[in-house]
Amino acid sequence: MLTITTNKDEVAGIVAGEIKEKPLPLSDFWEKRILNLLGFSETDRREIIHNLREDRKGTTDARREVRFTTGGAATVRIMATFKIGRINPDAAETFILTIVEILEATGLEAIGEAIPKVNGEIMDAGAAAGEEEAAAVGGGMPNAPAVRTISNHTGFCRFCKQARIIAAPDGLSGEEYNELATQDCDCNEAATERASRAKMEAAGLWAKNIFSQSNGQLQLMLCAIRATFDGSVDYATIKIGKHTHKVDVDGDGMIRIKTSFRDSNEETF
Repeated sequence: MLTITTNKDEVAGIVAGEIKEKPLPLSDFWEKRILNLLGFSETDRREIIHNLREDRKGTTDARREVRFTTGGAATVRIMATFKIGRINPDAAETFILTIVEILEATGLEAIGEAIPKVNGEIMDAGAAAGEEEAAAVGGGMPNAPAVRTISNHTGFCRFCKQARIIAAPDGLSGEEYNELATQDCDCNEAATERASRAKMEAAGLWAKNIFSQSNGQLQLMLCAIRATFDGSVDYATIKIGKHTHKVDVDGDGMIRIKTSFRDSNEETF
């Protein structure tokens, strides 16, 4: 998870739906953090930066968890995508974090009235406006989900068994807290698992953009990707129409999909 320290106004804007994008400097510091979050190593740097700049699917649509915090007073946890571009034509080129989903928020009492609420439930700015209009003509139901309460819980990493204090929703099982602790742990095994998941997610997103879900093509390709990445098979070759797709894992542990027709095209994740 990527943690960004900010101020209460920005947290309020994110929760209220007023802030959808966040520019981050195009610097070595942010580059290393974003590449690590996406699950890529320094050896992949040039290719991934190119993909982020060219809006390549499988890279700029990969959703990752990010936490904005005011230093403990208030925190919002989101799912975000990343790309390289300009917030506006006059701005310098930056990394652009795009907020696609708000997961949870805590410490909202520190933000106060900056966040629109209906019946005590936090709503985005558009939903709040719609609710006020509905109330004027006789009522209506909130059309934005309430933000679940979260607090500190203890979980244990599945690999190193280290106890970790994690901010998580109340009411989960011990196994679920352990899984969240594992995802947050910095031991080598947990980091390796996160990188593997990121590669599988990137390959899966690519497959969803290429293959049809209605005739079994997508399911077949996803099975081939998982089987080769898990080591169940050395490689898989799938012929669909006039295209042949070979799935294997290269020497750097990257999922490799080579598509042949008249020309060949190779993707790695």
